[in-house]
Amino acid sequence: MKEKRSKRFKFFETKYFGMVIAFLIFSLLVCTKYFTDITNKLDLKMLDFNFYLKNVVQKKYIQEGVTQSFQNPNISPDILILGIDFRSLNRFGKWPFPRYRHADLIKNFARIQNQNDRERALFIDIFFIEPDSIRPYDDALLVEALKENKRVFLETVLDEIPPSEAIRDDYITRHEILYERFGKITNVTGNWHTVTTYYGFEPPLQPLAKAVKGYGHANFREDFDKVYRRQGLITKSSIVTDMIDIDELTVDYKLDESIFERLGWTDKNGIDHPIAYPLTIDKLKSLKEEIVKNSPPVKASGKDGEGEYFFIVKKYIDTFVPSITLALAIEYFNKKPGDIEVKVGEYIRIPSPQYFNVEKQQWVPYQLVEKEAKFNKEGIEIKPEVKKVVEDIFIPIDKYGQMIINFMGNPSSADPGGHQTFPVRTYSTYAASVPSSDPSKWPKTWMVANKILMLGPFARGIASDEKTTPYGLMYGIEIHANSLNTILMNKFLKEIPSWAYLGILFIVILYTAFITSRLSTLWAGVITIASLLGYFLLTSFIFETKNYIIHFPSIGIGIFFTFLTIVVYRVMTEEKDKKRIKNMFGKYVSPAVVDQILDTPNLERGGVDKNLTVFFSDIRGFTTLSESMTPQELVNHLNLYLTAMTDIIMEYYGTLDKYVGDEIMCFWGAPLPQENHAILACKCALKQMDTLHKLNEGWPKEKRINIGIGLNSGIMTVGNMGSLGRMNYTLMGDNVNLGARLEGTNKEYGTHVIISEFTYALVKDEVIVRELDNIRVKGKNKPVLIYELLDVKGGYDTP
Repeated sequence: MKEKRSKRFKFFETKYFGMVIAFLIFSLLVCTKYFTDITNKLDLKMLDFNFYLKNVVQKKYIQEGVTQSFQNPNISPDILILGIDFRSLNRFGKWPFPRYRHADLIKNFARIQNQNDRERALFIDIFFIEPDSIRPYDDALLVEALKENKRVFLETVLDEIPPSEAIRDDYITRHEILYERFGKITNVTGNWHTVTTYYGFEPPLQPLAKAVKGYGHANFREDFDKVYRRQGLITKSSIVTDMIDIDELTVDYKLDESIFERLGWTDKNGIDHPIAYPLTIDKLKSLKEEIVKNSPPVKASGKDGEGEYFFIVKKYIDTFVPSITLALAIEYFNKKPGDIEVKVGEYIRIPSPQYFNVEKQQWVPYQLVEKEAKFNKEGIEIKPEVKKVVEDIFIPIDKYGQMIINFMGNPSSADPGGHQTFPVRTYSTYAASVPSSDPSKWPKTWMVANKILMLGPFARGIASDEKTTPYGLMYGIEIHANSLNTILMNKFLKEIPSWAYLGILFIVILYTAFITSRLSTLWAGVITIASLLGYFLLTSFIFETKNYIIHFPSIGIGIFFTFLTIVVYRVMTEEKDKKRIKNMFGKYVSPAVVDQILDTPNLERGGVDKNLTVFFSDIRGFTTLSESMTPQELVNHLNLYLTAMTDIIMEYYGTLDKYVGDEIMCFWGAPLPQENHAILACKCALKQMDTLHKLNEGWPKEKRINIGIGLNSGIMTVGNMGSLGRMNYTLMGDNVNLGARLEGTNKEYGTHVIISEFTYALVKDEVIVRELDNIRVKGKNKPVLIYELLDVKGGYDTP
């Protein structure tokens, strides 16, 4: 029973129960991570901070007012922003500009003498959804320019609300034209139902759709904090192809999932709910109950009577629409939408990407710089750059089809002297005039060979196109540029897999619990802070160099709360235990020994057998002494004597057992182990005799005290003994009794300090003694050799 209780109490010791606390915190954080958005929100804020720490452009000051900039090698040189900036507004007037201005710009890029220096694609981030009601002829000019340029990409806008019946067919036709010209994404596997779905769309006008080179949606979805960090590289455009009465829906209903057909129903709040396929009897039963309860009824049409309603299920056909940045990347790599592979929740694969080599005027395998070129102080290349062929590009996407944008730096300025993460040229340069139809008068080049030109608003107030990003407000066209650059440079931000996250979380929490439960709070705190700082620096370094997102907040919270919880637990349990120890041993041992006991949590304090040295001292002629003084005088005199003797015991790290009248009992070797317990007791005895001699010199003859001391060493039982209400830490055993007998033996031999042969065996090389006799004491059959202790060879200074 006692052993079971001991094991139970041991389990609740901090060093063991701390591991239980670690498991509990680990479980709590796992639940918080996967069943709430708390840690995910913190992770997003940490992602913003990691962006903040990134170095985009290094500047080296050469002389006063002159700087040399080193462009970030992670930014593609083939991305160029054409900003509709304040210079453009000053030149052309208020926004929006007439469409002929855009036509002039488009023609400008088409009309250069060196056609080998043409742009790879020209993306115009302007909507052309409605015809120009003021200058209808401008639409014709724009169509003519698109046909002449042959490299323009326009965007379609996707919306949650379906188009009205009046424009639905026209909008569907516009989309079909875009699909026909540029192609569709058809190789989609995985759970494609989770991809973000839009039921409305606003494509460019039909004549424009027939003239463009490509298209893509321009939608972004903000995170919980209204910050844009991701782009849906693929989204679903859903069109209702049929409406079915729920009562007519059967398990035999056929869907062609190869062309992405699906079923769904809409609740009273307008939210669409997908229906799992294939259907079963049980699914249909529960589905009908849910629809009748939560879906708005539709009034019957073509039936007799009034007030008849039924509930409908919608049949959709989904089309996967690429983002404009994915469409531009596909064009840049000489691919078509039908070439790419999508595995929802994992990746988009662009196989065997190619790059147009302007010098060779041919398509070659796409390469990226693996090691940058090195230059000496004079700027001469001493080591060429090393490039590596990119076999396939794998773009990591989540279950919604979104990619995390790897923003390259702060928002760019349209001012040539301002900060530019991406190069920005003003729209006005290319739209001010258009070359004649005579090729001989065309400019030689615009220096945009194989570049992707991205045209869009770049001045505040002309469009609601500024969005909050990790770097603050940024124009939409530059967000597109960052997204495109992420793909072109293969610099994808990848979140570590769940198993890796759980492994890191488990290890750091267990590590924190281990050190906190075994080290002092101060050292555990120092190591915890150092661990937090080190982990933060490590995650930031990996983010910067390897583009891996290793979540700091949730794991940092795990480290902090593990430390805090265990410290609180220690305060609640160990402080109580320390108080009890201080109350128990503070009366017996010196404060230094008490501190050592507190620092030794596994110290046995129950009844145990130990090799100890016991010490007894008693006053000779106490009766005569007491008769010469009043009771009060006697008490005061004894207190002086006992205080001096006790102080010496504490000085030599002894444990005071008790006072029995004028008798003192103490011992060495417990509660803390002391290998030199015997010599400490001997030194203490001699020191007491010296101190008593000095005290006697100051007292009158009738108050002088004479004492005898007995020392014995051996195995004794030590521990807390007594009743539940009152206990003492004391000794028991024959060797204790022998020590008491030796103290009384001093009377027979006229000595002051007698030690047994057992004590002498432990200190014989360190003390000077006089052999007295072989005596037989009560309780011992074998005679014991005793010695008078005279001195210690090395002196008996305090250890």
